[in-house]
Amino acid sequence: MKESKKFLLIINLLTFMFTVFLEIYETLLPFILVNVLGTSMMIVGLVEGIGELLSNFLKILGGYFSDVKDNKKVLSFGILFFSVANLLIALAKKWDILLFSVIFKSFGEGFFAPSRDTSISTKFKKNLGKFFAINKIFENFGELVGVFLAFLISLYLFNITDFKLVFLISSVILLFAFFILTFSNIIVKQKKEILKKRITWKILYPELLIYFSLLSFVNLGYSFYILKVYEYTKETPKTILIYLIFILFLVIFTYIAGLLYDKQPLKMFFYTMSILYFITNLLFIFNPILGIILLAISEAFLEIGIWGTLGSKIKFRKGFVFGLYHFFIGIFTFVSSIIAGFMWDNFSSNYPFLLGAFVSLLSILLIRVFKFQ
Repeated sequence: MKESKKFLLIINLLTFMFTVFLEIYETLLPFILVNVLGTSMMIVGLVEGIGELLSNFLKILGGYFSDVKDNKKVLSFGILFFSVANLLIALAKKWDILLFSVIFKSFGEGFFAPSRDTSISTKFKKNLGKFFAINKIFENFGELVGVFLAFLISLYLFNITDFKLVFLISSVILLFAFFILTFSNIIVKQKKEILKKRITWKILYPELLIYFSLLSFVNLGYSFYILKVYEYTKETPKTILIYLIFILFLVIFTYIAGLLYDKQPLKMFFYTMSILYFITNLLFIFNPILGIILLAISEAFLEIGIWGTLGSKIKFRKGFVFGLYHFFIGIFTFVSSIIAGFMWDNFSSNYPFLLGAFVSLLSILLIRVFKFQ
């Protein structure tokens, strides 16, 4: 029991640390590209697009290594790659070096996320909703702290010397964490099964993959939600305050969703997710402030629904399957953001949310078709 508590504490602290530095990195990256290195918006789109696609793809590779190698090593190398990414951004004088930094950051994300999820689902056999909820709370809190620190950095420290120092410090801290994790027994090496079975569609639970991908299509990028709230309030400080309230709601309801997941039948939990997203999208049309608050609840349920379900159902090659789901969810979210941007520019800011409401209804039909148990 003590070992389980120790593992839970360490994996959650690692998640928190990794997320804080990731949010600082991703929040400041576009400002560094434009304001410090003087790149065009096309270069910004190229760098961020390559990073996003590569990160999602590498989660499949990271998941595979989590199955055949020691999870502790995969976690460690995820942190090491991200440390190198921070070092490169500190040394960058041209945008091409920054591109290499983003590639290393993608390797860090690709190795860290699926190995973390695999470690949790392997370590705990019961109440996975609760344990994934605790981990997601640390991740959400890390996002909150990271965005706040990035805001302070941009407000008080952001010049060419100071930003280099910030990322150099981040790199050193991450490197220190890598050495501690690698050369200590704070996370005990887990035994690996002998992988003789072939990978087939059956072990991937294709009906779950289709349902979660469709619901992820409804979940647009945060920029759209923030801009919709800004369109409604017409005040930047008020919009930022509402966004912070959103993150706090996300932290609270992630834990609540985890407790409910362990008690509710899976089919009922899925119905709850789809209905929440349907109502959320409609609210964004009529009252975006209420919409973004309900979005926090919807996202909390979706996160727990995906990773809790996979953790309990997947018995073979967990890491690979976790990585594959990360990849598909990321791709569908990416595609939906492109479509939403086109509809916003060419029709109305309400159209992406009308589409989201429609797709949410389709996801309800899928629950009836697949008869999830």
